Amino acid sequence: MGKGSVLNVGLLSRLIGNFKLLYSLIKDYWKGEYRKVSPWSVLVFIAGIIYVVSPIDIIPDFLPLVGQIDDAIILVLCMYFLEKDLQKYKEWKIKNTDTNP
Repeated sequence: MGKGSVLNVGLLSRLIGNFKLLYSLIKDYWKGEYRKVSPWSVLVFIAGIIYVVSPIDIIPDFLPLVGQIDDAIILVLCMYFLEKDLQKYKEWKIKNTDTNP
């Protein structure tokens, strides 16, 4: 396995971890348990979701495989932008998780 493939696996693993963390953050935000999210992060998240579900794209979705590239790029850019808020949330989650039964 070359160095490039190790990097790709690490990036993919990080993205998956961030998506799981984002899902947890959204649940805690929705329940009102965590609200320390920057308004810009909320705006970027909503804009990213709107772009992905919108039928209007830079590359039309009806083109097989190629049509989803712009959606994937938007999602990766959104996750990159949200990373600081996700790390703050992760630290909060660790501090506030009750490990005692």
